[in-house]
Amino acid sequence: MSDPHPPRRFRPLPALLSVCAIAIFVLATNSGFTQRIGLLIEQGRLVTLIGYVGVWGLSCLALLAAAFHPSLWVRAGWAALIALTAAVGFAFHKASGNEFTVFDVVSLWNARHEAARAADFYRQDIHWFALALIGGFAVLMLTPQIPALSRRPWSRALALAPLVPILAMAAIIMVKEGGGSEGLPVQFQPLAVVGVAGGALAANPPPARKDVSWEPTGPKVKKIVYLIDESIRGDYIDWTPDNPYTPELARLKPNFVDFGNAASGGNCSHYSNSILRFGPARSEIGRDMLTLPTIWQYAKKAGYRTVYIDGQATFNRNPGKMQNFMTAEEAKSIDSFRPLPDDVAAPDLDDRLLDIVEQELKGDGPVFIYANKNGAHFPYDRGYPAEKAKFHPTMSETEGDTSEGRINSFRNSIVWTVDRFFKRLFDENELHDTVIIYTSDHGQQFIPGHFSHCNVEDPDPREGLVPLLAIATDPALKQRLATGAQASLGHASHFAIAPTLYELMGYRPVDIATRYHESMFAPDREPPAFTSGDIFGLFGNDTRWHPLDLTKNYLESGK
Repeated sequence: MSDPHPPRRFRPLPALLSVCAIAIFVLATNSGFTQRIGLLIEQGRLVTLIGYVGVWGLSCLALLAAAFHPSLWVRAGWAALIALTAAVGFAFHKASGNEFTVFDVVSLWNARHEAARAADFYRQDIHWFALALIGGFAVLMLTPQIPALSRRPWSRALALAPLVPILAMAAIIMVKEGGGSEGLPVQFQPLAVVGVAGGALAANPPPARKDVSWEPTGPKVKKIVYLIDESIRGDYIDWTPDNPYTPELARLKPNFVDFGNAASGGNCSHYSNSILRFGPARSEIGRDMLTLPTIWQYAKKAGYRTVYIDGQATFNRNPGKMQNFMTAEEAKSIDSFRPLPDDVAAPDLDDRLLDIVEQELKGDGPVFIYANKNGAHFPYDRGYPAEKAKFHPTMSETEGDTSEGRINSFRNSIVWTVDRFFKRLFDENELHDTVIIYTSDHGQQFIPGHFSHCNVEDPDPREGLVPLLAIATDPALKQRLATGAQASLGHASHFAIAPTLYELMGYRPVDIATRYHESMFAPDREPPAFTSGDIFGLFGNDTRWHPLDLTKNYLESGK
């Protein structure tokens, strides 16, 4: 009697076609393999080269093991996970021009409240994510069954094969303190990166912050406004009279002390704002930064009422959510937490923020205000009314992503959220016994196909290029600031702000000098530089510092 269920014959052609489809999937979603090989050969790093090729080999074998696994459920599970991982890595590279690293995970996790705006800004890249996701799942699922595999006792063990390259990559990342994942296959690399990043965050919870040890002698100024703009480039503020870009600022120039272009603390919002709020000295970047007293603690001990105005919380759709590494413990030192409600339209955010600032300045007692403006946050075209656009074509008017469109939209946003903002500030306020320190969290670069900021590896210098301005109504105080600005030209930095604020609050210069080597009141000769990626020592003590030549003209040609 013949067997009613004869074993299926293995047909090599469908299997060969599937292998070719998987190879195309891998080749299409990965980049930098040959360049990495060439670099390692050129540098004579034979051991690293062998390890690199070995991990790639393990990855390819694991991919085939998952794709041809006899169990439909095992194959479907790995197909979905691998396709998703590849789509993330591939789309991230398309959008940023960089590979997905551990520090990007930390940055993106802490900036997850910006997901909606990022998706809007990079919507032209979403189709790459969808294409990789759908295509990857299809090629991994539409593989022919190999009857011989289902009869092998070791075939079940193949279900664990993809864990091998993931664990190997994770080990490399750990040894390299967060690095070492460049050029590895995106089918597994993002999984390893996310795993290591998650473990590092879980293993290094923030320690308790210290109390302020200094004793204030009495405030030098009654009202302090720490005004932090969003994504404003220092060189896009034009002080030339009657210029078309920032004419109101040019007209109001006598009211400002201009420190010129300055180096930001970091090139990413949450890292830079953390530096601005925690006020570390340069030497304290790293684990020490997690224990420093916050600027709120200094202000409260000096007798100030503390106010935080968040002009960006509306995009969270959760106005009570804390941003930029702020914790509940830090928020305890804030007397008035003022996030803007989510029914405020984007072009009106900075106006509503200014309304709150003006209201707080009318009070009688000492007040310290930290205000996060919405500024020129991407998508730039959402930050100003369309009918107020002065420069064309904008990003909304161009086909595809172009430098010209980015720059014009950015210019329009600055006109509306910076130039017009300061006109209102001076038209509506006398600012008696008030000092305002104005800067931006980071700068911007306008190369299509790259992140505008927040790049961890080899960031464009423009990402750390910010303005630094001071407003003081007291003549003697203004003269001190002007003297410091002139003496520090070409060396201005976010790291000079905290010691300046502490002196304004009434802390003694002799105490401040025990931690800080710079101030806005004195010559600052520190080499300007900004950081990228991890500033809390999660993966090691080596901070990524990027020198910035503030005497150089970074303005885009013809702009």
